[in-house]
Amino acid sequence: RRSARPTPGAGDGAAVPEVPGHLASVMLQEIKEARAHADALWEEERYSQAAEVLGEIIEPAGRALGSESAHLLKLRTLRAVSRLLAGDYRGALPEFDALAAVHARLHGPTHERTRDCRAQAARCRAELGRVTEALEELREVLAIVRAVDGDAGEEAVELRRDIGMLLLAQGRAGEAREVLEPLYEDLCVVYGADDEMAVEIAEALALIRLDLDEPDT
Repeated sequence: RRSARPTPGAGDGAAVPEVPGHLASVMLQEIKEARAHADALWEEERYSQAAEVLGEIIEPAGRALGSESAHLLKLRTLRAVSRLLAGDYRGALPEFDALAAVHARLHGPTHERTRDCRAQAARCRAELGRVTEALEELREVLAIVRAVDGDAGEEAVELRRDIGMLLLAQGRAGEAREVLEPLYEDLCVVYGADDEMAVEIAEALALIRLDLDEPDT
């Protein structure tokens, strides 16, 4: 499965304004250098600094290449992910919301990039304490994923895990078990009981059973 580090993709197919060839070439080289610098900072887990580096190139790139160019959308996505990894959920949230809207317009509401940005926005909301909104959005995204890719694919199981864990964190143990028990069964069938997420879910279910089996005091 994909790594825990979120890596939503860039847009493509968007219109690019008429830009003199040499200016576009210069900008693309600057973007390449900025991304290389950000990648190096990511390797050192210096996510806030990576977001700053990417932010410095986003405005000039937008002027040169257009607000919906693939290069610009990739830069914005990387900045949003950097902010998320840095724990700057308040800064990442509006960027993911905006990117989800752009991808929905360019590619449609069921496209993987739209779904991914919506899911990341929901995770930011959860971290900011807006759990009800987060659960609603995660469930909406999961419904789309189930329709296009089934219930046991990589994206679906991560969404199901997030929903179950959010319910558990809210003290809604019964609802969490309804989500996590079938997820655990699917993980065991597809990946085996030793899978990292399967182990995580098994531990959560053990806690839920203890909680639900506790006599009222």
